[in-house]
Amino acid sequence: MVAGSRITGMLLCRAGADRVAFRAHEVATIESPSTFGGTTGSACQGFGQCAGAERILVAATGESVGVDALEIDAEPLVLLPAPAVLGRVAGGSLRGFVQAHGMLWPLMSLAEFGRFLAPSTREAA
Repeated sequence: MVAGSRITGMLLCRAGADRVAFRAHEVATIESPSTFGGTTGSACQGFGQCAGAERILVAATGESVGVDALEIDAEPLVLLPAPAVLGRVAGGSLRGFVQAHGMLWPLMSLAEFGRFLAPSTREAA
């Protein structure tokens, strides 16, 4: 993805009071929390909150991220670059930002954010 490029097919997700976006093509399935028995990291944890997720986004490679709510946005959005100082945030999963509904949404790699939030990753850190 080139900074300033237009991208389509986004999942705009709520994580507690915060928000996060993922490219729709990264999501293989959307599951209920019971499917994973509480072993999936929630996006809320990435924002320093503890809350249970309502939906689990699963990447084709198996990584997963829990979110509280999601909305599909098919409109073209401009990808804004992440400042270099944020390059290692959340395990390097930050891809930039998109603006939707008058707000900035951090665009994350689903697989990398899922690895960052995984219980075994958090325990090893």
